[in-house]
Amino acid sequence: MKKYLMMFAIALVYLLPVAARAASVPDQIDAVHKMESNTLARLYKERPETAKEIANSVGYAVFSSGELAVIWVSAGYGHGIAHSNNDGNDTYMKMAKAGVGLGLGAKDFNTVFIFHDASAYRNFITTGLDLSGTADVAAKAGTDGAAASGGADVLPGVRVYQLTDSGIVAQAMLQGTKYWRDDTLNDAKLSAK
Repeated sequence: MKKYLMMFAIALVYLLPVAARAASVPDQIDAVHKMESNTLARLYKERPETAKEIANSVGYAVFSSGELAVIWVSAGYGHGIAHSNNDGNDTYMKMAKAGVGLGLGAKDFNTVFIFHDASAYRNFITTGLDLSGTADVAAKAGTDGAAASGGADVLPGVRVYQLTDSGIVAQAMLQGTKYWRDDTLNDAKLSAK
């Protein structure tokens, strides 16, 4: 069991998004913006209607995450950014997830939240968001393979799209996912102004 937990920890570190491994705070901020740009471009290509949906929304959030599921437990971690269409402000954020259930595999993925409700967006960037429960299947490496993805309404006024980058995972987990402000990156942004 100890061997599996060590492999789990090593694999989780490997799956950390690039922003989490960047050398300096400015590099982390640049990595988050690059991830945001690439993710939105991919979403618009795969689901062209989302460009208009985002343009007409209160704001959006984009996250890059890695997740690992080993038998009875799963864990994931990521970084992201929330953007207000009303005032143009960006809020840097983190996310983490943990779960129990049945699963095996690892995947890298990006998540896009589209907020149509101002209070839902405000709550997301101030107090974060907790989501629970997941079941998914993904088998993808680069452009090869497939993953079940699409949009879903998770809360009133909030739509979520998940784009799987790579990995192989099959799981039915009871998971909790927490999103919160990245104080280090937000403080650096304020001091740079």
